[in-house]
Amino acid sequence: MAGIRLSEVVLRTTDYERLCDFYSLLLDEPRTVEMTPPASEDPDEPTRICFFNFYFDHPYTERIAIFECADLGPGKSSHGMHHFQLRVPSIDALLDRYRGLKAAGHRPIESANHGPGTSLYYLDPDGNKLELSALNFASQLQMREFMDTPEFKSNPNGFPVDPERLIEGQRAGRDLHELVWQR
Repeated sequence: MAGIRLSEVVLRTTDYERLCDFYSLLLDEPRTVEMTPPASEDPDEPTRICFFNFYFDHPYTERIAIFECADLGPGKSSHGMHHFQLRVPSIDALLDRYRGLKAAGHRPIESANHGPGTSLYYLDPDGNKLELSALNFASQLQMREFMDTPEFKSNPNGFPVDPERLIEGQRAGRDLHELVWQR
C-alpha cells in the first residue's frame, strides 16, 4: 500500500515489568521511552507506558508499545492488543483518508494531537481499535526532543483535534502543522 505503513502495535498487560523485559530481550534493545500518565478512572487507560522504537525513516516509525492497564476481571481481556497504528506520510494524507472513510460511513471514535503525531481512531467491523496517524515533526530529533519534555511525559494523550476544523483550515490554505497545535 503506497503511503500507509504499519507503525505501532500497542499491547496491554497487568504484568508490565515481565512484558517489558521480554520485549527488551527479544528486540535486543533497552526501553526507548517510559512514562507514567496521569491517573484515570478508565481501566483501558494505561498507568505506565513503554516504547521500543526499532525503525525510523521519516515520516514512518515502527515501534512496540506496552500499556500497563488495570485488571478487568474474569471474562474480560486485560492482556493482548490494545490497538495498532497505521502511519500515513503527512497530515494532508491523514485528512484524505478521513474523507474517504467518512464518505463510506466510517467516522473516528476519537481524535487527538498526541504531540509526536496527530491521530484518528477507528473501530474496524470486528471492533478492533486502530489508530491512523501522521507525524507532527519534520525530523526524528525534533520528535525525540518533544518526547523528552515534561509536557509530553505528563500527558501522552495530548488533546482532542477536530478533523473537520483541520479540513476547513486546509481549504483556506492554512499550514496544517501549525493548525494541529491549536486547541
